[in-house]
Amino acid sequence: MEDISQYDDDLWDDFEDDWFAPPQITYQEAVERLKSLAGKRTDVVVEWDGKQKWDGRRWRDDARVVFADADGLRMRLRSAAQLEHVERIVSSGVPLPERHAIWYPQNGVITARLVGDFDQFHSALVRSLLPRQKRAVDLEGPLGADLVGMLASTGAFHVGEEADGSGRSLRLVSVPPELSLLYNTRHGGGLSPSLELSGVSASDAAEAQKVLVAYGTSYLFGLAKAQGASLRLWDTGYRLGSRRGPSYSTKLRFPQRQYDAEPAELYGAGNAAGRHPVERWLKYYQVLEFYMPKAVDWEVARQGVAKQEQAQSPYARPQKTRSLGSEQNQLDAVINLAVTQADVAGLLRDRELFTTLSDPMIIQYVETLEDDGSGAPLPGSDYRNAISSRVYGIRNRIVHMKEGGGPKGAPLLALHSREARDLAADLRLVRYLAEKAMEHWATALP
Repeated sequence: MEDISQYDDDLWDDFEDDWFAPPQITYQEAVERLKSLAGKRTDVVVEWDGKQKWDGRRWRDDARVVFADADGLRMRLRSAAQLEHVERIVSSGVPLPERHAIWYPQNGVITARLVGDFDQFHSALVRSLLPRQKRAVDLEGPLGADLVGMLASTGAFHVGEEADGSGRSLRLVSVPPELSLLYNTRHGGGLSPSLELSGVSASDAAEAQKVLVAYGTSYLFGLAKAQGASLRLWDTGYRLGSRRGPSYSTKLRFPQRQYDAEPAELYGAGNAAGRHPVERWLKYYQVLEFYMPKAVDWEVARQGVAKQEQAQSPYARPQKTRSLGSEQNQLDAVINLAVTQADVAGLLRDRELFTTLSDPMIIQYVETLEDDGSGAPLPGSDYRNAISSRVYGIRNRIVHMKEGGGPKGAPLLALHSREARDLAADLRLVRYLAEKAMEHWATALP
């Protein structure tokens, strides 16, 4: 199962600290020890007003450790039980927040958070211990405990630069409490992996992060190739746009119309929440592709021409590139038949959706919808042309893998990019268009 938490907020306020040992000192004593350690650094400050309030579950107004050189990253000390781990960060750790990692310069070690398909990782772990194991393994049983112990001690899939163990090395280990505390994320249990890169020599945090990305990415690619485990480094480019998914009518009636089987299967695949957003978007787009030949045939007949290349897009395009021989113009023909100006106007009355589709910073290098200056749609405007251009622009940014980008140098819309996590509004749009296309070409059931 894919760990898709990177597509949602990973920061949460209800961090569970019951897996820490009971504190041996008071909270105030713990704060004073942290202040003493922070005083030896110029980039760390401990803030606390000396007061705490009980809200029925836990103490609030916690002390905060602020890392000035890490974009003001703040870590809360929720209990004196966490002191040992917070002390380690304050005394020798350098946060690398863009990758949810910590660099320990004195030890030459970087630990970094991973995301991906943890089920595949667990299967690879089992194979590493029991190469002949064929049946599914209960990770809640004794073998699961052995795997937890292995990750916590020796780690897994260790590789070294030199045969004698010198030089840089990489391995997967259980998530250190320091990572969970610093980035306020779910601990995930002993079977959640993190990456440990040892033997690192870097002049500053920026260089350490480059080393992490270079070696970590290459290591994880090798792991995927050798073990089939799909893991990747965390990338902290959060969403800018709407996270709201499509709304559902919830009404199901006895069918009266017959829908084409192939696009119906593609539409169903696009609805699969476990799929990657980019993959889901492409499934809906493929529904529109399915109907391009039918839309072209209709336009050829309507325009009274003999060949497809002689027919033109129903929308205003440059004369030289208006022929229905191009896929973009074929998409125009599908959208023109599938939805009316009124249909689109009704869809765009959703203010959150329109705001995202009109913001050039959310999905870049594609068409945006023009607003009236106040953030609302232009009265009486027909947005079908712009929507067709936007959909086709996203299609190009996904499918063109050439180095240096696709048409007009637009960069790839990468699978794990911030833009991929911001596809929610465009998923709603292309899903709507796919639905309308299927409905337009549906036929009556006998």
